[in-house]
Amino acid sequence: MSEQSKSQAYSSLNDRRAIAKMSTAALLNNLHVMQKKSPNAQTIAMVKANGYGHGIRSISQRLDGRVFALGVASIDEAIALRAHGIKSKIILMEGVICQQDFAIVDELALDLVIHDAEHLLWMAEYKPILNDVWIKVDIGMGRLGYFVDALPSVFERLKQMRASIRGTIRLMGHLSSADQPKKAENLQQVELFSDIVKHYRLPASLCNSAAVINMPEHHYDFVRPGFSLYGESPVKTVSAEELGLRPVMTVCSRIIAIKEYPAGHGIGYGHDYHCAKPMRIGVVSFGYGDGYPRSVRSGAPVLVDGVMCPLVGRISMDMMTVDLSGHDTVRVGSNVVLWGEGLPISILERHSGISRYELFTSVQNRVKFIWND
Repeated sequence: MSEQSKSQAYSSLNDRRAIAKMSTAALLNNLHVMQKKSPNAQTIAMVKANGYGHGIRSISQRLDGRVFALGVASIDEAIALRAHGIKSKIILMEGVICQQDFAIVDELALDLVIHDAEHLLWMAEYKPILNDVWIKVDIGMGRLGYFVDALPSVFERLKQMRASIRGTIRLMGHLSSADQPKKAENLQQVELFSDIVKHYRLPASLCNSAAVINMPEHHYDFVRPGFSLYGESPVKTVSAEELGLRPVMTVCSRIIAIKEYPAGHGIGYGHDYHCAKPMRIGVVSFGYGDGYPRSVRSGAPVLVDGVMCPLVGRISMDMMTVDLSGHDTVRVGSNVVLWGEGLPISILERHSGISRYELFTSVQNRVKFIWND
């Protein structure tokens, strides 16, 4: 395809009703920021949940070879990455769900996280274990992991199998409140994990994005940034901008109609909003069917050609309405930024009551993703 054809193709895609503009430069910037904050630890980049809604293949392709490993939740995610040509180490963070998965783990050269007694039984029957094994410990998260008092028996079983485990054995823990550093359980969990690492003297990983920032003295050998890689602060008391993080995704749409309404006229379903005065209303081609929260009410901001404008009325499945009063240059076709560059997703979080994590992963497949570099 010629450069002109490529340009025309990109232009036509850029004119679609709903797009997510994606930035490789922002992704690599965020990786660099997190690596600078953990200079003595290697990076496990979390790409689970479709790369936090950013596209697991595209994200992993750009991180391939730049990190120690990629973290996925399921076998299916790992299969998709290997099929896409991803060569990096991949860690199966939730482990296997049946003994038959071991064949896939070996075939795809996946690292395995073990966290249940059943895993040890399956490992004893499936030999050899070709790849690295991570022992997940429940230090208080209340989710996956062996309880601390079970670890002696876990290590005894592994010792019996050691000849058939070809890879390295490592430890992994997870903090329940790393984004709230003053909570008492953080100290308890950190001390418990520290005692475990000292006792078993194995390479270890504890910190997610929030812990990388809040607990620099506990980075150990590997850190596991996820949320921060995509450009948002995992700590509500510090902004992404202050941390030097940039949004990888900017979600955009278009003004598809402009209407003039008299004072008192209702807008949208249920007429929850009535014009307080004669108003110029723009219709944006984006709604909850695209991934914008239906819970958002009047007053939430969007950027129309770079100008902040408030939403009015209910969010529909395919559309939303915006107050264009005082924005005289707007026209049908004008660009609308819903979140991303110039409008942090944290603002939408405040107006919707929905966490940024959920917002990221709620973008629907009819939104066209376009990587601009």
